[in-house]
Amino acid sequence: MLVEECFDIGYTTIATKINLKLAKTKECFIKQLYDFGDRLEFDFGEVKLEIDGVLDKYYLAVLSSPGGDFRWSFLYKNQKKDVFMDAHVRFFEMMGGVYKEVVYDNMRNVVTKFVGRNEKLLNEDLIKMSMYYGFDINVTNCFSGNEKGFVEGSVKIIRNAVFAVNYKFLSFEQAEIYLNSQLLKLNADSKIEEEKQFLMPHKPKLELGCISFNDVNPYSWVRVSNNFYSVPDYLVGRKVTVKSYFNKVVVYSNNTWVCEHKKIDGFDEISVDITHYLNTLLKKPGAIKNSLALKSIPML
Repeated sequence: MLVEECFDIGYTTIATKINLKLAKTKECFIKQLYDFGDRLEFDFGEVKLEIDGVLDKYYLAVLSSPGGDFRWSFLYKNQKKDVFMDAHVRFFEMMGGVYKEVVYDNMRNVVTKFVGRNEKLLNEDLIKMSMYYGFDINVTNCFSGNEKGFVEGSVKIIRNAVFAVNYKFLSFEQAEIYLNSQLLKLNADSKIEEEKQFLMPHKPKLELGCISFNDVNPYSWVRVSNNFYSVPDYLVGRKVTVKSYFNKVVVYSNNTWVCEHKKIDGFDEISVDITHYLNTLLKKPGAIKNSLALKSIPML
């Protein structure tokens, strides 16, 4: 086109100029060396597992220490806030101490919203947890995975080392046990025992249960997060205290433990314990045959 417009110029000259315009300076990375106990990195990773014949997506909460060359993970069914909080508490309990700083990316559990171009409003529950344990929160720049590169690599390492060959399990609990056993092997050469001596003092376990006060309906159920859980039949019509965790629901009455259920994943589903209805069934034996309580235990 330029030649047709009577410019005396060759292709090579133009190509050289265009290459100069397109050339970008390569990014330079500064290698970091961290002291023991200084830095912990957190991230979520996905993994597909076959549990009881059903292939589904699960989540690895991965916590990594670059200083101690240590990688650990907990397996969950989602990556909601209660799971995010639980992973921290379980890790600090296991370590018997706390790191000075925990590094995150801009995930929803960390950043509630962005204010302007650079300011970030952090999650209130994360701030409370950091104040309780005494660690600093460090949030990386957007699209800068290299700023927490150790945990980014740890997600891939754990996923490949643990679940690349064995991904079929009879139950979720079996998958958890297998993950723990493989992580012990993976960290055999880490410096974690040495690093534990440099952690900040251990705090009593942070209570993560969400407390609510629930009415017991005529079926002797309480509703928690859109699902129903049975309680002993003498509580019908009364109000009970419920502590809801990511994996269980605990019921109290008059400050006394009443019962506990495994938390249900779903909507309008029911968890029934037949022993909660023994007094009523003694009075109404005809109700046993077609009762949900009986059918909830097929072997009966």
